[in-house]
Amino acid sequence: MVARKTVTVPKDKDAENALDYDEATPDQLLEVLLTDEEFDELWAAGVFDIMNEITGAMIDYFESAEIVEKEKLEKVLESDAFTKDAVVDKLAQIKVLFEEALERGTGVYFFF
Repeated sequence: MVARKTVTVPKDKDAENALDYDEATPDQLLEVLLTDEEFDELWAAGVFDIMNEITGAMIDYFESAEIVEKEKLEKVLESDAFTKDAVVDKLAQIKVLFEEALERGTGVYFFF
């Protein structure tokens, strides 16, 4: 099945600005693609509920959301969101995106 949901981190502020205008090129972004089944498994495990609760984001089916504040990125990384028993490889990849966003001074964007 083709991945329909994307978790994205712009590589720098220029890429983040381009993303805001839907003009970012693939080489400007770090991305994790999720199939519907992978998304459903992460959803059922409560991964996105934890992120929403911590950050006030609205990560949900058919939504776009972002987590861009440094403090919120850190709180998600410190939470148990990444210890859930669900699609472990994808969860690990999403955790890396949060780490990259902190290092790069950008954010994590969810396009579901």
